[in-house]
Amino acid sequence: MIRRFHGIDRHKNFSTISVLDQEGKEIDFQSICLNLKSYIDGLGPEDAVIMEASTGTFYWADQVEAKGALCFILDPYKFKIIKDSWNKTDKHDARNMGKALWVYLVTDEFGIPTVYKPSVLIRELRKLFCQYALLNRQICMHKNNIQAILADNGIALPKLEKNNLLSQKNGLSVLEKLELSPASRISVNVCLELLWKIEEAKEEISKEIFLTGEPLQDDVNLLITIKGITPLTALAFLADIADINRFKTLRKMNAYLGLVPKSKNSGGKSKSGHINRESRKLTRTLLTQSVFHLASS
Repeated sequence: MIRRFHGIDRHKNFSTISVLDQEGKEIDFQSICLNLKSYIDGLGPEDAVIMEASTGTFYWADQVEAKGALCFILDPYKFKIIKDSWNKTDKHDARNMGKALWVYLVTDEFGIPTVYKPSVLIRELRKLFCQYALLNRQICMHKNNIQAILADNGIALPKLEKNNLLSQKNGLSVLEKLELSPASRISVNVCLELLWKIEEAKEEISKEIFLTGEPLQDDVNLLITIKGITPLTALAFLADIADINRFKTLRKMNAYLGLVPKSKNSGGKSKSGHINRESRKLTRTLLTQSVFHLASS
């Protein structure tokens, strides 16, 4: 039985904590808790904890659950008591979360908007894909920078020669033949060196993604039977979705991935709007790339 209800407003260097008993009365309040790990070590099966979703919350939720306590990860964008509060302070947030947790578990008068906590495997894959996407953006940035520098020098390379310039094997030899100003030459050289380093790092990340995703191999084998789906795209989809059973309908899953645009229906007329920018975009990005690949093949 849950006897204590902890509302924890966690920050980088400290946390504000409000604790309620079974009657909903505050029995403890810590304005500044500097050692959250030590506090969590004192929890047990009679405790329930609620925290806002933010960077590092999943780690602390794991620590709470390891002590046998219940842990809820609150979605602050859907929790109106915090979202619409005109007096938003650490003290009020901690107390509001603790009170909401008590009401939910004791009286069951209303629910709590929580965030899904994926498994450690899925979280590891998401971290790797996050780095993979970051490296892709940096690669694109350096390629665009090189092209802009060449354009400033009146150079428009054919596709084949441009590919040779960007390749680590032939890049420097192609660069020597180009008529560039001293500043442009050193700028292109630096960009090429960085580009090649990033491409090597991307290759390492790709290998680590496949290694980490080995437990999901059966699901990957099933997904790659779909034309245009590569093992990397399949793992990205599995990392985004995590547990497909948490979606009641296919439309809800597509909306989660940002594939369903907003729609307005009035007077027999239907108008499609934008997609949800807050959705997970990894799968959407890779699927879009797959479509272009299929179209050009």
